[in-house]
Amino acid sequence: MRNLTLIVLGICCLSVQAGDELPRGVQLMPAAPAAEAPARLIFSRDSNAPNACDVELYVNQQVVAKLGPGERTSLDLPSGELSVAVALSPDGYCAGRGPEAAQSVLLRPGETRQFAIMVEPQQVFLAPLID
Repeated sequence: MRNLTLIVLGICCLSVQAGDELPRGVQLMPAAPAAEAPARLIFSRDSNAPNACDVELYVNQQVVAKLGPGERTSLDLPSGELSVAVALSPDGYCAGRGPEAAQSVLLRPGETRQFAIMVEPQQVFLAPLID
């Protein structure tokens, strides 16, 4: 009976403390994301591209999406180091050659990063977007 009384008293004390405000200058830190939480990459393409050619998006040297002007995609990927690249699609009159230079991206668990796909007359590349 004595143990039950101590448990009830402990729960009451914890609930009273939970309602207390934090001291000035102390901020509540969000919980760290789980190590296995996926990261998210968001890719968007400008609708004012100089041509209507589709662009292929590569992650770790594999085509994961094909985007036309004004389109966007979101990918949930494992955290860690990834290789990302873009190239004009080999379909149609565009006849792209595949990606030329890949970028290395290091993602933390639960992190979201955004990239703009830039298409210019002689090249296509990724530009990171900063929030």
